[in-house]
Amino acid sequence: MKFARPIGSFFAAVIVAIILGSIASTHFVLGALTDLGVEIPMSDRLSMTFQDIVGIAPLYGAIIGTGLLVAFVAAIFVTKIAPSLRWFVYLVAGGAAVGITLFTLQTAFGGIMPISGARSTGGFLAQIGVGAIAGYVFARLTTPQQTA
Repeated sequence: MKFARPIGSFFAAVIVAIILGSIASTHFVLGALTDLGVEIPMSDRLSMTFQDIVGIAPLYGAIIGTGLLVAFVAAIFVTKIAPSLRWFVYLVAGGAAVGITLFTLQTAFGGIMPISGARSTGGFLAQIGVGAIAGYVFARLTTPQQTA
C-alpha cells in the first residue's frame, strides 16, 4: 500500500501533462493558422481543443508518461541530496523529461517534430513548461516518505 499514493500521483501528473500539453499544442497550431490569415471562430477552437485532448491522450500520455517516469525516478535520488528543494527538483525533472523526450522524437523522425504544436520555439518551450507543471503536481501530491 506504500506505493498507492505515488502511483496515483504519477497518473495525476501524466493526466495534467496530457491535458495541458494538448491544449498548448492545439493553440500553437491554431495560432500559426491565424498568422496565415485563417479565421477560426471560438466555437471551432474549443471543439478542436477537446478533440485534440481526446485524440492525443493515449499516444501522448504513453510517450510523455515514460519520460516523466524515468525523470521522477531519477529525481528521487536528487531529492536525497537536496530535500528542501524537492518541489523544484521534480519541476525541473518534469520539464527536462518533456524536453528530452521531444528532442528524441524529433531525432527519431529524421528532424521533423511529430507533435505539430511543438515545432516552433514557443511551442517547444510551452511543452517543457507543461512537463514542469506535471513535475510540480507530482511533488505536491506526494511526500518525501512516499517516494523514498
